[in-house]
Amino acid sequence: MNPDIPPTGADQERLPGGLERLLREFDPVPAIVLDAARASLGWRSLDWELAQLTADSLLVGADVRGEQPRLLTYQAGERAIEVEVSDLGGRLRILGQLVPPQPARVRADQPGTGAGQDPVEVLADPLGRFAIRDLPPGPTRLVCQPLGPDGEPAGPEVHSEWLVL
Repeated sequence: MNPDIPPTGADQERLPGGLERLLREFDPVPAIVLDAARASLGWRSLDWELAQLTADSLLVGADVRGEQPRLLTYQAGERAIEVEVSDLGGRLRILGQLVPPQPARVRADQPGTGAGQDPVEVLADPLGRFAIRDLPPGPTRLVCQPLGPDGEPAGPEVHSEWLVL
């Protein structure tokens, strides 16, 4: 092939395969990049939505006397999870509200749950209110599964971002 003349016909068909072989041989993708790409595929599935943190009272930095509860808001499209986190003697209490209001199963995941330790799971009432009590501080995410009138799942789960509470 003459490098000054654009490839045509059979030469053009061989170019992509040849280029791929050259890149694989002389400039391979680092293993760490391939591992990170594979791992990123599992962070989300079509069966749930990621709720991103949109408000955190800890970041506001207001000068208020006394210990105030931490207020958090997670947003996933039109759905939101609003929570108030209080430290009660080294254990956490989470009071929450789902918007729009709906009954749901709400689970608090923490590292170690599923490995001999069960996650804390509660039911949100028809107004979307829920309370999780006696939770240890640490990295936590909330998982909300909307429920229909029959108590069966009614829509995709919403997973909040992980956050240290």
